[in-house]
Amino acid sequence: MKPSWTIRRRYIFVAFSLGALMIIAGSVATLMNNDSATIDLIAGGVALVTLVLTTYVFGAAWEDKSKGNQDG
Repeated sequence: MKPSWTIRRRYIFVAFSLGALMIIAGSVATLMNNDSATIDLIAGGVALVTLVLTTYVFGAAWEDKSKGNQDG
């Protein structure tokens, strides 16, 4: 069985990629003057990337603390 962090990293990468694609698609749609839901794409992509990064950092810090790895 794979360690839990490898599975988590795969989910993080997929969610981060989806958020980045949403931001890129919204930016391209804005440049093409297609105003239908471009703001929602960009805002959703930024929110997804922010949530994923925050969750990943929090999870890594929590795991380090639970294993007793303390810096300083």
